[in-house]
Amino acid sequence: MTTGDDARVFAGHWVFETNLRPLCEAVAHFTGYAFDDWDRQAIDGALPATDAERRDGWYAYPLAGRVPLTLFVAGDPGSAVVFVRFAGEAGEAEKARIEAALHIFSTWAVP
Repeated sequence: MTTGDDARVFAGHWVFETNLRPLCEAVAHFTGYAFDDWDRQAIDGALPATDAERRDGWYAYPLAGRVPLTLFVAGDPGSAVVFVRFAGEAGEAEKARIEAALHIFSTWAVP
């Protein structure tokens, strides 16, 4: 587990837990990473042990694409949301796309 307090964090928000995979797939697409079932299983497997309220309750997962990022994710026990943060050296275009994706996936539940 980690704190999720990487100095390179440039975006973060909560999203509906059911939207975590579509968010990861969208960000992977924006940054040239091939997100697949292995990635989903790693994140889904770690999520139950996380807690956004604990300083060391965040899970860090690398998205090593054309634009390498780290996804920090933590659950919010008792709710239907997870908190996510992204760190890395993304350009302005990628940052804007990721911010838009965070807004979408925290506003609407994707079936």
